[in-house]
Amino acid sequence: MIWLYWRRSRLVVGMAGLALGSLAALVLIAGAVADAGNRPGSATPAAVRRAGAMQRGFTPPSAADPQVHRGLALMAAAVTACRTVSYRGVQIVAWSSAEGSSSYLLDVWHRSGEPELAEGDGDVDDRNSSSHTPGSAAGSGGAVGVLSISPGMLDLLRINYIIEYAGPGSSSDRPAQIVAVRRRDGTLAARYWLDRQTSLPLRREMFDRSGHRVSEGAFIDLELGDSSIGLAPVIQGQAWSTYIPLSQRQAPNSRPTAARLTGLHADGWPVPSRLAGNMVLAGVTRTATSSGQVVDASYSDGLSVVSVFMQHGELSGKLPGWHEEQVGGLPVYSTVPGQLADEGLAWSAHGVVFTVIADAPPEAVTEVVAQLPHERHDGLWTRVARGFKRIGSWFDPFD
Repeated sequence: MIWLYWRRSRLVVGMAGLALGSLAALVLIAGAVADAGNRPGSATPAAVRRAGAMQRGFTPPSAADPQVHRGLALMAAAVTACRTVSYRGVQIVAWSSAEGSSSYLLDVWHRSGEPELAEGDGDVDDRNSSSHTPGSAAGSGGAVGVLSISPGMLDLLRINYIIEYAGPGSSSDRPAQIVAVRRRDGTLAARYWLDRQTSLPLRREMFDRSGHRVSEGAFIDLELGDSSIGLAPVIQGQAWSTYIPLSQRQAPNSRPTAARLTGLHADGWPVPSRLAGNMVLAGVTRTATSSGQVVDASYSDGLSVVSVFMQHGELSGKLPGWHEEQVGGLPVYSTVPGQLADEGLAWSAHGVVFTVIADAPPEAVTEVVAQLPHERHDGLWTRVARGFKRIGSWFDPFD
């Protein structure tokens, strides 16, 4: 009798289960649509239309354009100056967004032919005092000071942006020449002030797609020449070196090739070849610490720089001095709440602790964080939908 009752009621119960599953699915879809509209960095239809119209109405200039030719020549000279000019100075770095603003000072030292060194003085407004460990530009695969430009960064700038001469100016009480960096749709991405005498970058501004300035870095004090350098900071901690996978130790190569990437993955390091926003893997270095090996994968689009630090392990409990928050709907720890640019973000996933430090606009940081691995825990409605799906399979009337 029980079996007969089950067979007779199977269709009715199955239809009820499928109906409830459909209802849950509709709720999930509606929630996903709402989340997509509210997600940081997501574009509204009006914004998409504006960006499309701007792209259709803008014709990128050719490399033969005099302003482009001069802009490229000035930036090439700036790359050379960053390697050959000796200097000591203080840089101020400021970031602003809808969530707030932050600023800090950097003491920088550079001797011709050597890596730049930098040491932080903490927050300018004394709201969040923090110090930056002195480090080497060569150590992390990128520039320590926000104004330095490497040959690789210039190559990426030429690929991803339009570089134009924008006229004369001044910064740090020094005559300068201004170079504009534009996106392929014509929107202004950045401006550089290059010292007229030495070609050294004196100031940089970065803008989001709506034209708002999101970052500024500039020398507020600068002395040129070997005699002005004085006593530079001592690099603390273990030295960073190029990461060479175990399978490739017999043929070391500093470039992050496809084979090198495969070796990194085999060694347990989930290093992507690219990140959102045309961020290309520029280099992978490593160092040894008391808690294990740390890998630094550095990415750049020529303008922004993102460092992704990885270490095997798990984060447990709260991190002293860090704050819990959500970035793009994902739980992370941050050094300064609400500040994504040039601040630390940390989380663990699949046996790896990730720490992201970025000299990039907040929307770019959000995209990068979302692309990296996370422990994605199912929400209530996801579990409900999965349960209803299983119920539907049990009561399939066509079985």
